[in-house]
Amino acid sequence: MITKTLSIGLIFVIRLVFIYTVFSHPLAIATDDVDNKNILTYENFVLPEPYAHLSDYRSSWSRITGFELSGLHWNNYVVIYVNKGAEIYRTNYLEYLRLYRNEDDEDEDEYDEDEGESILFKNYELDTVFIKENYSSVNNMPNTPLSLTIMIKRESGYDPKGGDWEYIQLATTGEQIMQGNTTNPVINQECAKCHSNMRERDYIFSTFYTEQGN
Repeated sequence: MITKTLSIGLIFVIRLVFIYTVFSHPLAIATDDVDNKNILTYENFVLPEPYAHLSDYRSSWSRITGFELSGLHWNNYVVIYVNKGAEIYRTNYLEYLRLYRNEDDEDEDEYDEDEGESILFKNYELDTVFIKENYSSVNNMPNTPLSLTIMIKRESGYDPKGGDWEYIQLATTGEQIMQGNTTNPVINQECAKCHSNMRERDYIFSTFYTEQGN
């Protein structure tokens, strides 16, 4: 008989395979190649109106990862920043490790259907904003800046089906590639459907975490 731990691990692997299969193509618009030696200081991402007020994210937000290769985001390297809720992300990451990697874990229910909240994980506050810088992968290194993807926690009722998250993707030059929530078919297919697998973690993939200073 397959043990509970192996069952959880198998379900998790199936999730990742499904997500990678569906979302293995990039939507972003590429710019000119950037030398690897300069990739850490690339600062030419443009945030147009109505997102210009987020432009200081590199200097004043919490950077919660280094450069992470993510099959969940079109097999790009990503760097993630958040304006608030870094501790929630960290807590959810640690709970993720405990749930999926601790063989002695006895918790069975992850989500309280009546309350609409996670039992093991925490939810983010109104106006929490995640920004992901997306880079191509060349020779197993981050290379070309491709796009910015943004998730904004909106007011209750904005999109109950999608946890009230808004999704935006911008080219490096600021042109909007897509924007909306689960009611937008493109957003639903390319973003929200994938994130719905993480409902218990308030729709955020807390699958890697790196302590980073600003």
